[in-house]
Amino acid sequence: MGFEFIPYSDEQRKTYINAELVYRSYISKKKRYDKSFRYRMGWQKVKDKEYLFRECLDTKKRKSLGARSSETEAIYDSFHAQKAELKESIKETKTLLERQEKINKFTKISRVPNVLINLFRRLNELGLDDKVVVIGTNSLYAYEAYSGVFIENQHLATFDIDILNKRDKKVSIAFKEKIPNRTLKGILLEVDNTFKESDEALYRFVNKDEVVVELLTPMRIGSGNESFGGVREIILDGIKWIESSKLHKQLLIGDNGKCAFITTINPLEYAVYKKWLSTQTYREPIKRDRDMQQSYLVTKLIRDYMLTIDIESELKNIRNISKEAVEDYRQTVLNKR
Repeated sequence: MGFEFIPYSDEQRKTYINAELVYRSYISKKKRYDKSFRYRMGWQKVKDKEYLFRECLDTKKRKSLGARSSETEAIYDSFHAQKAELKESIKETKTLLERQEKINKFTKISRVPNVLINLFRRLNELGLDDKVVVIGTNSLYAYEAYSGVFIENQHLATFDIDILNKRDKKVSIAFKEKIPNRTLKGILLEVDNTFKESDEALYRFVNKDEVVVELLTPMRIGSGNESFGGVREIILDGIKWIESSKLHKQLLIGDNGKCAFITTINPLEYAVYKKWLSTQTYREPIKRDRDMQQSYLVTKLIRDYMLTIDIESELKNIRNISKEAVEDYRQTVLNKR
C-alpha cells in the first residue's frame, strides 16, 4: 500500500519547535501556580492577638501559622510577593503563546480538531492528561507530528473522537481534590457547552457541529465507586490492550492555532492493535479495511521517521497483546514490503 507523507518545511519545523517551547513553559508555570497557591494567606484576630492563617481554597480549612511577629510577617510578605511575581510571569508567557498561535495558523501547521485541543489543554492545566488517552484514528495526528510530516487527509479522522479514560483509584481522588464537584464529562461541557448526551449511547456526546466524543471507562474498580469522569463503564473487545499499553505524549496544534499535549497509544502497539482489529468479523468491512490501512500507514511512519523505535525488540516486549496477534502483524504487515 502506498502512502504519501508531506514533510514539514523548514519554517514549519521552526514554528513547531517554538510552539512547544512556549506552551511547555506556560503549562509548567500554570501547574506551579496551582500547586503553590491553592490557598490564601491572611491575618485573623483572636481576642487581643493576630494570627497568620493559611486557608485551602478547595476545602476552606484553615491552619494557623503562628502569632503576628517579624517571622510570620516575612512569611506573609514572601507568599504574596511570589504569588504576584508568578502571576505576572504567566501573563507574559500567555501573551507570547497567543502570538505563537497566530504564527501556527500562518505557517499552516494547525489542523487538529479544536474540540480535542481545547479539552486536552484544560487537562494539561489540571495535570490530568496522562490519565486520559486518545484512541482511534485521531492518534494519527500525534504520530504525524512526532514524525514532522503531514499524512494524506483521507487517512485522518472522521468527526468521531474516542477517548479512553484510564481508570485508577488515585486518579479519581486526585481529580476530586483538584476540581471538586467536576468530572471529565463536566470538563467537556466546560470546553463546549453544546455537547449533549447521545440517545444511542450514554458514553457518547455530540455537539452542535455534529462532532462526536466518546468517553470510555473500561476498567472496573468494584461496586460503590463512581465512574471516574462521570461516564458509564463500557467493555469493548480488545480495549484492555489499549488500556495497559505504553503511552505516547505529543504536542498537537489545533485548527485555531492553539496547542495541547495529547496522550495516546504507543505507535507500534497501535499498529499491532489495528491489524488485530481488521480481522474481527463483527466489524463492518469498510471499517476493517480502514483498520488494515492504518496498520500499514503507522508501520511505514515508524520505519521511515521514528528511527528510535527498535521494532523487533519492542514487539518481543509487548505484554498486553497476545503473541498470536503480534506474530500475525509481523507476518502480514511488517514483513510485507
